[in-house]
Amino acid sequence: MVTRMTVSDRAFTAINTVLMIVFVFLCAYPLWYILILSFNEGQDASMGGIYWWPRAFTLGNYLVLLSNETIIQAFWISVLRTSIGTFGSILVTSMVAFGLSRRELPGRKYLTLIFLFIMIFNGGLIPLYIQLMNLGLINNFWVYIIPNLFSVWNMLVMKSSFQNNIPEGIIESIRIDGAGYARIYWSIILPFSMPLLAAIGLFTAVFHWNDWFTGAFFINELKLQPLPTYLQRVLSTVEASNMISSSQMTNSRSAGMYNPQAITSKSVRMATIMVTTLPILFVYPFLQRYFVKGVLIGSVKE
Repeated sequence: MVTRMTVSDRAFTAINTVLMIVFVFLCAYPLWYILILSFNEGQDASMGGIYWWPRAFTLGNYLVLLSNETIIQAFWISVLRTSIGTFGSILVTSMVAFGLSRRELPGRKYLTLIFLFIMIFNGGLIPLYIQLMNLGLINNFWVYIIPNLFSVWNMLVMKSSFQNNIPEGIIESIRIDGAGYARIYWSIILPFSMPLLAAIGLFTAVFHWNDWFTGAFFINELKLQPLPTYLQRVLSTVEASNMISSSQMTNSRSAGMYNPQAITSKSVRMATIMVTTLPILFVYPFLQRYFVKGVLIGSVKE
């Protein structure tokens, strides 16, 4: 039986649709505006009047950017950090969550309270810096990985999912067959929790990719700085101008592909923002189906 919509239902649907379209536009247009400015000549863009598409199309901003060896190095540091950091964090955090989800673990309630306490209270930046220095992690690539291997919040989410969404009967049956906790973790917990792990992994990857704080405060060597930290430098007019001057001197053979005099520090900054933003956006389509399932875990079931 088809239920007919009343006038009020249609009005609500229409208003809701319009509001959602406006909301999507307000979220998407800033990124689109930066994109068209990155493909437009800087001097032409400084005159204004560019809103929907490039007026003086050029690839010069990206040629200047990609001819900079430092930003290429920073890009691969970010890729390596995001890959290792995400995998390591999911592995370590899920192991702890699995242990705390087992009722037979001695003192698991007290351990959970300890984790909650350290999640709410921390020593601050100076004690953290001293600890990292004592561990030899200052100016070390592993400063991006080791301190972020464990997340209390993600552990609590995983722990709740392991307890409520994985049938205890399956675990008990495999234990009767002689499987240990390691076999249960690899054969039952991880396969059943793939949507949850994919959703948390996506958030973790976004954190690693966008984190500029660690590289700015704990890394002094330019070759170890990730892309977001280098972006902070490029966003300053002096750094962007230096990139343009260096590109004009060392990359003269590509000068015929664009007008070097039309490139400005602002247009280079727009291209840098796009290079920093787009790679992590391309990850979402591949994890979308897992992401939707993961965020629904724990909802009401009939």
